[in-house]
Amino acid sequence: MFGIECEGDMQGLMLVSTAGHPCRITEQRGKEQVYIDFVATAPWNSPGLVDVPRYGLVGRVLIATAVQLSLEEGFRGRIGLHSLPQAETFYATNCGMTDLGKDTKKEGLRYFEMTPAQAAAFLR
Repeated sequence: MFGIECEGDMQGLMLVSTAGHPCRITEQRGKEQVYIDFVATAPWNSPGLVDVPRYGLVGRVLIATAVQLSLEEGFRGRIGLHSLPQAETFYATNCGMTDLGKDTKKEGLRYFEMTPAQAAAFLR
């Protein structure tokens, strides 16, 4: 679990797994990755909920942390997650992840993965 704390308040949280979630994307199929079980920013940091967020980039910092963990584990930056509908654009556009469509085994949530090339681009 990772968290970002600033000024005595938790600004974002992320829970990850480093085993049991092999890649699904064709060119990476079966390879190890970091799977993000849960990621969230505090409501006061969400542009969709407040006019002026207290802190920006909390979500990007958490995703970058997952990529860095993937690199440290020898997974070359590969990460995967299931997205809530309101975050799909963030993962596809802001993070550059590949949308692998709805997963009927996971409440119909869209499943996203990041390849090593996408991870390198994201970290730049």
